[in-house]
Amino acid sequence: MIPLVAVLAVSILLDYRLALRPAENALDRALEDAALAITAHLHLRDGLMHLELSPLSDMILRSDQVDEVHFAVIDPARRVVGGDPDLPWSDGGGGNPAYFDASHRGRAIRGVVFRAVTEAGPATIVVAETTVKRDQVARSIFAAMVLPNVLLIIITLVLVAFGVRYGLAPLSALRKEIETRSPRDLRPLPVEAEPPETRPLVAALNQLFRLIEESSAGQQRFLANAAHQLRTPLAALQTQFELAAADRDPQSQRARLEAIGEATRRVSRLTTQLLALAKSEPAANITAQLQDLDLSEVIEAQASGYLDRAIAAGIDLGFELQPAPVRVVRWLINELLANLVDNAIAYTPRGGRVTVRCGGRGGRPFIEVEDNGPGIPAAERSRVFERFYRIPGTQGTGCGLGLAIVKEIADTHGAAIEFATSAEGQGTRVVVEFPAAPG
Repeated sequence: MIPLVAVLAVSILLDYRLALRPAENALDRALEDAALAITAHLHLRDGLMHLELSPLSDMILRSDQVDEVHFAVIDPARRVVGGDPDLPWSDGGGGNPAYFDASHRGRAIRGVVFRAVTEAGPATIVVAETTVKRDQVARSIFAAMVLPNVLLIIITLVLVAFGVRYGLAPLSALRKEIETRSPRDLRPLPVEAEPPETRPLVAALNQLFRLIEESSAGQQRFLANAAHQLRTPLAALQTQFELAAADRDPQSQRARLEAIGEATRRVSRLTTQLLALAKSEPAANITAQLQDLDLSEVIEAQASGYLDRAIAAGIDLGFELQPAPVRVVRWLINELLANLVDNAIAYTPRGGRVTVRCGGRGGRPFIEVEDNGPGIPAAERSRVFERFYRIPGTQGTGCGLGLAIVKEIADTHGAAIEFATSAEGQGTRVVVEFPAAPG
């Protein structure tokens, strides 16, 4: 609105000035014509310039129905030889004719200075008049041009304001409806009741409500499952502690303490996984944490920890590492690797093999973990990324978070996960393929 008003105001001002200028020029030329007429009445007598102007001619020269007209004739010696001796004038820098604005006898005047070579010699003729006519012309042009345009602006603003208010009325109604809702009320808005202009917005809001509701439901399920998963080992921990405290048999007490240690490790691992899952959400802002790394160096730095777990489980753990430059968040990749290796070790029978690989394929870096365990049935591969989901009949103490964490971290980095059967025909091969490193 403000830019529109500003443009219209500038346009009106320019139109006003353009219309006023021809009228002012016509009045200026009339002054110049009067000065030129005076030159015909200049004569040389006794070596001096004289203005021979009859009373009638003087009256005609000064006659004007609106303004007072003044004039003065100055000879080369700057002596006023006729007219008003006190008439102020300025040559305006020496132009011919030269126009000026001044004040005479308390009134504003507009005048012309005209230099001419007459039969009496060089002369300067000054003719001026009050500005009543000019002011009247300016007011007439203002009334004829500016006022209608100002009125037009006002009407335009009123119409625009009305149009905007009318056009935004559906949005205002939508805003009021949303404001009156409870934060937990995620019911879809009625699209059919909205005008066509706002239906895409309402549809987008309904989509947002649906996503928020799904996210909220997922969080509720996650919290419920997390509470259940924590409750079980904590209850076992408490039970084993109470039994150990009451047991006086050293061997039995030792077995109780080992069970307490196992329950403690489960709680610790579950807590670590829950924290990793919370921090690896794809929506998290990880841009500031990205680093240019080589996957082979990241795996080598963590290899000793993997080997300790493999030796304890009786698993042959091997590494086939090739350079694989990638732009990732180091701690998230460490967590991804830890969960892939832990899963492979946990579900591979004692005496089995697990191989960790990395390298480049088609210009894209990858991590691969292969085992010769029981494998993941093809029908279950789409579900193993669900939080707390475990394949029916699976042995082990896991809680179903490992691959969910891997999926979250892969999504955060824009990586793709692929399942395949091990090259030996038994087991699982998990491949995480990252986008090509920039540069």
